[in-house]
Amino acid sequence: MGLKTALFELKEAVRNQQGNQTEETYIQDLEHTNQLTPGSLIYYFNQLQMAGMNKQDDQSQTADESKKVNRKWSKNEIEFMFQYIKERQAEGALNITEILEELSDLFDRGYQSVNYKYYSLLKKEQKGAPSNGPLKFTTIAYQEVPVISAEIIPEASSIVKEKRNQDDDLLDLLSGLITNIQQLPGIQLNELLRSLYQLTNMALQNQEEVQQIEHLKTELNQEKEVLQQKLLKKEQQLRLEKQRNDELQIEVSKLAKEINAFNKLGDAAKIQNLKAYNQRLNYIIDGFGMVIQIGS
Repeated sequence: MGLKTALFELKEAVRNQQGNQTEETYIQDLEHTNQLTPGSLIYYFNQLQMAGMNKQDDQSQTADESKKVNRKWSKNEIEFMFQYIKERQAEGALNITEILEELSDLFDRGYQSVNYKYYSLLKKEQKGAPSNGPLKFTTIAYQEVPVISAEIIPEASSIVKEKRNQDDDLLDLLSGLITNIQQLPGIQLNELLRSLYQLTNMALQNQEEVQQIEHLKTELNQEKEVLQQKLLKKEQQLRLEKQRNDELQIEVSKLAKEINAFNKLGDAAKIQNLKAYNQRLNYIIDGFGMVIQIGS
């Protein structure tokens, strides 16, 4: 139940032109059966019909049936691919490899061709997109890309033409390589490709882990420097406070001596020395920079 089941059934219906129902009724029943939003299959139905007609045209242009027909990717196919990926991921399908295999069956193309086209377009889109803006395609992040194909040079007449020729050559090489491997005894192509995919995935994960470790080291070093600077400031502040406290103790000691000496004087001597005493007392207080209340 879902988009995948509906599209494969729709593809067979388009190919075989089966059923006595009208196209509209058939699509509505298919949407209802697979619990899809009404009207969501119209786009896919039209695209599958156009793809079928284009495939027939490509086959009719080749007289030798054994010769490989190198089908060009149309704009409609590319839009179909990203629309399907987006909706399948919205359904909860998170394995991009399985989704690309489904597209390979829907397009009647080799998996390598679909895989290459998807990741090359994704890489091109992410290179050209602004750093703070959303991507046009809602797919997996570039860091999770298991296969990085050739770079796509920004379009410019002759450069684009040359690049497309190189892409076609690369697809031919990959197709030839796969064909040769299939003919070798004792080699399972699916297992070989799956192992290669896992190795590249592990390599990318290891690379990402290394980058994260380096980033973490940088952050730790920066935090260490900040803490060291804070510690130096605290030590300087502590030394200043200690120095100030020592000065306070000295001044308090002087003040206590003056008060004690004054209290030992007789009444007449106190009156006689009161002016000089006040001058010394004010000198002590002013020298420390604070006002100290003295009880009688």
